Amino acid sequence: KQWYQRRVRAPMAYPPSAAGATPHPNAAPPAPAPSPNGSYCLYVANLPETSCKNCLLYQLFAPFGAVASVKPMNNVNGLNHADDHWFGFVNFKNYNDAYAAIHAMNGSTLNGRSLKVDFKSEKKK
Repeated sequence: KQWYQRRVRAPMAYPPSAAGATPHPNAAPPAPAPSPNGSYCLYVANLPETSCKNCLLYQLFAPFGAVASVKPMNNVNGLNHADDHWFGFVNFKNYNDAYAAIHAMNGSTLNGRSLKVDFKSEKKK
């Protein structure tokens, strides 16, 4: 047989084991469990001082998909309101919308402040 007629058996490519698997850099991480109402909750830190936090959170995250609810919060440091730390929670109805919002908004700048956006984690006891 000629060299071009021979069958060459290539080694099989096995998928990496789960322990040593390296996910694709653009792949979405595994979905966290949805909250009891079926939505996916995002934690948004370092919000700027504005008069309407509900409006701000909704306007920031509505372009990524169906927002179920928003809840701004304030962690007051004493009496000096200049040191107030605003943060909030945004609930999405769909995991892919929530992931797209994290991917686009985490690290973005709003009124000179760098936002931190991630899935809400359980409190450590």
